[in-house]
Amino acid sequence: MKNYILRRLLIIIPEFIGITLIAFFLFSLLGDPFAELQTNPFISPSDIAALKHMYGFDKPVMLRYFYWFFAMIRGNFGISAVTGESVIKMIGRALPITLSINIFTFTISLFVGIWIGFKSAVKQYSFFDHLFTGISYFGIAMPHFWFGLMLMILFSVKLHLLPPGGIMTPGMESAPLIARIMDRAKYLVMPIIVISLGSIAVWARYTRSSVLEMLRKDYVRTARAKGLSERQVLKKHVFRNALNPIVTLFFLSLPGLLGGSAVTEQVFSIPGMGRLIIQAVMNNDYMVAMGGIIMYAVILLISLVIADVMYALIDPRIKYS
Repeated sequence: MKNYILRRLLIIIPEFIGITLIAFFLFSLLGDPFAELQTNPFISPSDIAALKHMYGFDKPVMLRYFYWFFAMIRGNFGISAVTGESVIKMIGRALPITLSINIFTFTISLFVGIWIGFKSAVKQYSFFDHLFTGISYFGIAMPHFWFGLMLMILFSVKLHLLPPGGIMTPGMESAPLIARIMDRAKYLVMPIIVISLGSIAVWARYTRSSVLEMLRKDYVRTARAKGLSERQVLKKHVFRNALNPIVTLFFLSLPGLLGGSAVTEQVFSIPGMGRLIIQAVMNNDYMVAMGGIIMYAVILLISLVIADVMYALIDPRIKYS
């Protein structure tokens, strides 16, 4: 096991370098972020040239990549070409907001989705199964931006129950803790509903499919023939083995804790990581965009290693040499 983990960690290094290389060159195709400044009569060509030199745009792309890469591994993610602010500070301000939303919705979606999927598989073709299958199809097919706008029209425009967007009422920053939590909760109700419904549907469909596959296995029929109760069969022989593909999906979903709500953040004007990267791409602010991508890449690569290790803990049939 230790040798396998070490090999997987060593493989991460070329994978990480490849991700940074591809992402950097793709962003370089967007062009010069200072091109629009040339039409501004209040900015001289010498000022534009100084800005290009400061951000390395007077150097070849390959050389600029090496400068950026070695600075990045030292913890220097650069400065935003739009605002002039440190990328680390921008990410540090947006990251807690995204995590507070996505960890909560991820936990709800995981447990509710697995419970619905397991019950639907055990009660296949029942009213419960048909009902939640229909809801799951709706949740998977429904565009987040459309559902968010519909909720906004209903609860904000028509009923005036919830604020249409943002993260906190202006002036509440200095209010007591309980008042701030209650105020922020009003802003997060609709985003959490939008994100959770689609995620619950995905977890439910994966769990249902996996459990149904396990129910058809020979060892399940053998366990029933031995006289084990249905509860023991489902708990010891079905549910545990059905967790294998769910574990993979779980760890592959971890990077979504940072950017899985990008569209929802944009719709509800939430200043989180997803909205930060969308605005960075639209403004050709490659330093900020690359900072977000690097964070996603690191979490994804580590999540894959953890998923492989968890396989051995869940399924004793899997051995690592």
